[in-house]
Amino acid sequence: MAGIFISYRREDAAGWTGRLVPDLRREFPGGDVFHDITSLGIGEDALEVIRQALESYSVVIVMIGPHWLDARDEHGQRRLDDPDDWVRLEVEESLKRRGLRVVPLLVGTATMPKAAQLPETLRPLARRVAHEITDKRWDYDVGELVKALKESGLGGGGPKLHPAPSVVRPGEWLPGKVFRDGDGFPEMVVIPAGEFVMGSPESEAGRRADEGPQHTVRIGKHFALGRFAVTVGDFKRYVQASGYRTAAERNPAEGIRAWNAAERRWVWLEGTSWRDPGFAQDDRHPVVGVSWTDALAYVKWLGEKSGMAYRLPSEAEWEYAARAGTTTAYPWGNEPGSARAKFFGSRSEWSGKGTSPIGSFAANAFGLHDMIGNAWEWLQDCWNENYQGAPDDGGPWESGDCGRRVVRGGSWSSSPEIARAAFRDRGGPGDRLNNLGFRLARTL
Repeated sequence: MAGIFISYRREDAAGWTGRLVPDLRREFPGGDVFHDITSLGIGEDALEVIRQALESYSVVIVMIGPHWLDARDEHGQRRLDDPDDWVRLEVEESLKRRGLRVVPLLVGTATMPKAAQLPETLRPLARRVAHEITDKRWDYDVGELVKALKESGLGGGGPKLHPAPSVVRPGEWLPGKVFRDGDGFPEMVVIPAGEFVMGSPESEAGRRADEGPQHTVRIGKHFALGRFAVTVGDFKRYVQASGYRTAAERNPAEGIRAWNAAERRWVWLEGTSWRDPGFAQDDRHPVVGVSWTDALAYVKWLGEKSGMAYRLPSEAEWEYAARAGTTTAYPWGNEPGSARAKFFGSRSEWSGKGTSPIGSFAANAFGLHDMIGNAWEWLQDCWNENYQGAPDDGGPWESGDCGRRVVRGGSWSSSPEIARAAFRDRGGPGDRLNNLGFRLARTL
């Protein structure tokens, strides 16, 4: 069978593309799924390279993310207006070819561009029937795409159910890949190497001094993060297997702490723990009421059980993954919006009611859920009052005030300005709160 050529812009849709490719390869094992023209050789013509690459394909999928239409170059010019832009060349050449099916694929809440918004040579794209893949219904939407492609003559047979995330070999570490290290292990997502500007600009509403100075961080290797925060169910399996007792369980007279709005202070809630943080949870909620020390104990157990390098994320890894290529206050823009995540006043169905089940909100461009809101997340880094002297390689900052550790992401009880991607806070290693949990990282 002929194959599928995927056109995408890295800064717009790399995460979604990385998730889609392995799904398509499973569904079309007899054909090629191509998604990366690497750098040109000396003296090569970009257009000729694209033409040659398209010769072997019967379908071109054009990945259209939130910034596909308005992505800018270093001079502030729209990339699609550049006749030599790679994405423009790929789409132009695809549209010229008779018999080549060109499928606009909308991801990340993107909408189909209108013809008037496109360069003249790309305007026929606006007439193509698009397909949308949402993060919340990823498997179903991909299944519908596969079904449509097979009905059009690509491959054969009907759509298959997507298998559960599987154990993968190092050569399969594609960005966006979802995997487990075995039955009962949490789902992990491969995060691509890259660089970003960490911290917030002075002009950002709600900014605090500890969010600066902004600085460039380069993460040189792919790594993995939990697709979701560690859940009550995940932590329960650990406790049942190991007999571990958390700090709150060892000190029931204290329990865990909760914010008392009337007194405007944190108070101990006797008898509370991760099992009962003071509001209703089931196994699909993020575990809360665990200390940094409790989180490390779970990480150690999981590493010993799997033989893999599980750990807590560094602060730089966390912010890089939370932003997922964005530079705005929130991963979805500069405004808190409505029902985008779980924080105070977010106008979701769980507002003011404690945590929500994991995956209740759309994933970001890297395929991660609840990086903003729901539960704060413990990180490996020691606390520092600002980024002066911070590592620039993505590693944890293991100097400073190591009697306090960084927490990020905000929670169900956080105000909107605290739920920004750049906001930082800290806690002592023994602190346990009813809005604080953690997420796994894993070295690949």
